[in-house]
Amino acid sequence: MKKKFSSVLLTLVILAMTVSPLTATVMAKNPVVTEEEEYTQYVGTLDGANFVVRIPKEGWNGMLVVGCHGYMDLPPETWSPDAQFQVDTLLNGEAKGLPFVLVEEGFAYAASSYGEGGWPIKKAMIHTHQLTEYVINNYGVTGKVFIVGHSMGGLIGLALGEKYPELYDGVLDISGMKDVILGYTELVALIPNLPPPVQPIFLAFKADIEAEYGGTYDEKPKAYERTNPTSNAEISIPMISVNGAQDILMSPDQAVSYENAVAEAGCSEYYRLYTAAEGGHADPPTIDEALSHFEELVNYPTGW
Repeated sequence: MKKKFSSVLLTLVILAMTVSPLTATVMAKNPVVTEEEEYTQYVGTLDGANFVVRIPKEGWNGMLVVGCHGYMDLPPETWSPDAQFQVDTLLNGEAKGLPFVLVEEGFAYAASSYGEGGWPIKKAMIHTHQLTEYVINNYGVTGKVFIVGHSMGGLIGLALGEKYPELYDGVLDISGMKDVILGYTELVALIPNLPPPVQPIFLAFKADIEAEYGGTYDEKPKAYERTNPTSNAEISIPMISVNGAQDILMSPDQAVSYENAVAEAGCSEYYRLYTAAEGGHADPPTIDEALSHFEELVNYPTGW
């Protein structure tokens, strides 16, 4: 058990250490343009949230991927919209972050900082939705639009796909919290059994969740249900979830809960669930497994 808890702590520490500070130009309201070898990058702010947009210089397929980052207990002004993917850059065998792999494969990429750290699900949905429409209207998107999110970002992606099926063509959820109610309940039960050095991290996580919903689940059940993917599982666009078999942050019960909710809503034709046998929580093996299924979303319904 000590190894598992230290792995959780190490993951969170790596996240904190690899976040890069924003420069003043990122805070500019008008996008600042940077010409890179393989893409043109635009960084700026939209309704108070930092964003990044990358458009391939050659071979753009006209499609857009919108990234949703995971939980970060850090002030948003201290990190860039895709800073969380620096972890992938450090650990991925090809030494490339997920957004850059997607751009290399011909997709435009965009991501929002949400404008707030912690667990800002409602604001994250608003800012990501705003950014999606902004990019479509201003950067020449002609093809399908997808969401790729991990951890908390997987939850946000699923919730956006449920709410805006006319805007998004598919969702790739990597290690996402699919049942907020179950996840919160598991977290409350877990905290008393954690080693003292780790407890403050998870207590802060619990406090962020309760701040978002205005209290505990018992106090504010409808607030939790409002943006809970499992409570709103009547989906009408293809969605794929990929979980790591070794994931100790998101239990397999959450994936089963969402899969069952989709089935009960009569929407199983739109959902697929995969497991990365060697994967943990949104780590390279799980991300690699997820990318291997991304083409299924792109080509839906062919071969689905």
